[in-house]
Amino acid sequence: MQKKIIALAIASALTAPAMALADATVYGLAALSIDMAKDGAATNSTSANQLVSNNSRIGFKSSEDLGGGLSTILQMEGTVGLDVGTTGTSLFNRNTFLGLKSNDMGTLILGRHDTPYKIATRKLDVFGDTIAADNRNSLGVGMMGWGVADARLGNVIAYVSPSLSGLTIAAASVFGAETLPQPAAPNNKKGTAMSLAGMYDNGPIYAALGYQTIKFGNNSTGDLAANTWTATLNTALAYPANTIVLSADDKLTTTKLGGSYKMDAFMLGAVIENMTFKAAAGGDVKSTNLYLSGKFNVSSTDAVKFAYTSRGETESAGVKGQDKATSIAVGYDHAMSKATTVYALYSKVTQDVGTTDADPSALSFGMKYAF
Repeated sequence: MQKKIIALAIASALTAPAMALADATVYGLAALSIDMAKDGAATNSTSANQLVSNNSRIGFKSSEDLGGGLSTILQMEGTVGLDVGTTGTSLFNRNTFLGLKSNDMGTLILGRHDTPYKIATRKLDVFGDTIAADNRNSLGVGMMGWGVADARLGNVIAYVSPSLSGLTIAAASVFGAETLPQPAAPNNKKGTAMSLAGMYDNGPIYAALGYQTIKFGNNSTGDLAANTWTATLNTALAYPANTIVLSADDKLTTTKLGGSYKMDAFMLGAVIENMTFKAAAGGDVKSTNLYLSGKFNVSSTDAVKFAYTSRGETESAGVKGQDKATSIAVGYDHAMSKATTVYALYSKVTQDVGTTDADPSALSFGMKYAF
């Protein structure tokens, strides 16, 4: 009840003129860590102690019962930098959407959201919301999906089916931007994306299959513009700037199969992922990535965790890319309550990216509070 009162108070303060509001709930995650990090550079390496906010966030949820098992749903969520007291690049830069939910027919959402491809295997990441060991980006180095395939995109129209004996299907189509082609460049394309996932969750078994394709648009044409993703992709792979230069109609296609099995105090998980980058001008770049994770509950409040990630070496026309990377992580969690957890972890990345080799590592002590 207190969460709902707070949410209504904040929403009322942000709304002018004042309007009658549906019931709303505030939620979020506060996650901070003290990290002793090293960049692992071959020459002139550096190290530093840092206070880091790890995906801390706040959000608001609301729904209205329309009758007959149908309801309107609304969510607005944004990043909070607890270490420096700032918000994200926009007020609600995380999953923010409006939709309809039917108990029998499923859920339709429109807005900004994680793609089904991303959602499919997120629960297998045992080090989520930490500085060093997320399987997509370990210590700032792109790993699974090259650090870009597990995306949160704007202009999403998505559907999630009801659960049928544990099986759920999700599909999303992404418009690259709302703007029309400009008179000076009427043939410019804005880019599109399609994402699909099937997830089976029943008892000790979880399994997921994901497929996604992103077709990039011309430079400066919206969310999927080639120049925007050129910078993102090179940074994620720790490549020098413009090692990969995207153009309109280039495509990134990814498929993955993942799953986990729980038995007593143990949980084991795995994901295998195939990636193909197809340039419009011709030529494919392919790689295979692997993620393995495990968790052992020492007690009802304590757990030991581990993860291994391998970003496969790319290959094009039989030529190896010399860009393999691996990461390992081990950690210990202690739940102080249902909402508060403290942890310690160590993570290290080993890269083979030619002249830019660097093997970053970090020892991290953190705390999470979910509300």
